[in-house]
Amino acid sequence: MPLVLVASLALALAGGVPARANSPAPVEAPERAMLPAMKHVWQSLNNCGPAAVVMALSTLGVDVDQETARIPLRGADVRRGMGPQGVGPWVGENWGLRSTWRNNGTVDTIRALIANGFAPMVTQWMQDYSISRIGHWRTVRGYDDTQRVFYVNDSMLGNTVPLTYDWFDRNWQSFNYRYMVIYRPEDEGLLRAIMGPQVSDEVMRHDLYERAKAEATKQNTNLSWLALGEAAYSYGMFEEAVAAFQKGLAMGNASGVFGTRSSYPQALRALGRSEEADKVTRSLAGLSLVPSAAAPPPDPFALWLAYLHQRGADANQLVR
Repeated sequence: MPLVLVASLALALAGGVPARANSPAPVEAPERAMLPAMKHVWQSLNNCGPAAVVMALSTLGVDVDQETARIPLRGADVRRGMGPQGVGPWVGENWGLRSTWRNNGTVDTIRALIANGFAPMVTQWMQDYSISRIGHWRTVRGYDDTQRVFYVNDSMLGNTVPLTYDWFDRNWQSFNYRYMVIYRPEDEGLLRAIMGPQVSDEVMRHDLYERAKAEATKQNTNLSWLALGEAAYSYGMFEEAVAAFQKGLAMGNASGVFGTRSSYPQALRALGRSEEADKVTRSLAGLSLVPSAAAPPPDPFALWLAYLHQRGADANQLVR
């Protein structure tokens, strides 16, 4: 798809969600905070996402079981995981609640959310990636700066499990530091104020790209280069994304890093390298080939940002 055609559509949608002038000021995160009530559930097969959602819902007074959540959030195929996109419509239709998710979260973001009464869910490795690579949703219910730990309700590990800040951050990287929050409509202003500039998609993608680039340079690991590939793809830096993916794969495999399976071939497709993209799709997925002609188009927002880069514009300056 020509970038100029994508740009005409994306320009109308590119402003993100600006913070409201009357947003309430968040309370400053104290040294320690814990959500007073959050139920714990042990997950059924491959059901960490719905389990994390129902644990977060319990802090809002909603008591629902994970099997009720499973079909609308994951579908009937037990092999599928849960993405964040379907959570908002489901909680809105059933309880009048809302949900949002962002990438580029930080330890301080999660602390601020907890301190202001929100129960964030994060996607991380279930165990340290040095042990295994299984992607996993968990719900955060507290933190303690003195011990430098988060307390999580984890559907595989237990109730109020301590995870050090360093562990938390390290095992979050491969998932673009993604977090999700379910909230009441009247709390939207407060949530936006906590997220600050990261509410804007341009700012979030730019900042994640810069962060991933710095981390890959410093860490020089298989996973850090794959993370840069995803961040560069998201920000429309397709040549850089392909180079980062190739470097990461030369240092190790992409096992468990599910974003690479789509971002790498889509970066190639965005560059017009469809045959190469098809080969990458086959090698990463280990499945029968879905040719470029039948594949979904690359991320339109990333294409729009690539269009700005080609024109020499700094997309980040448009919203700061």
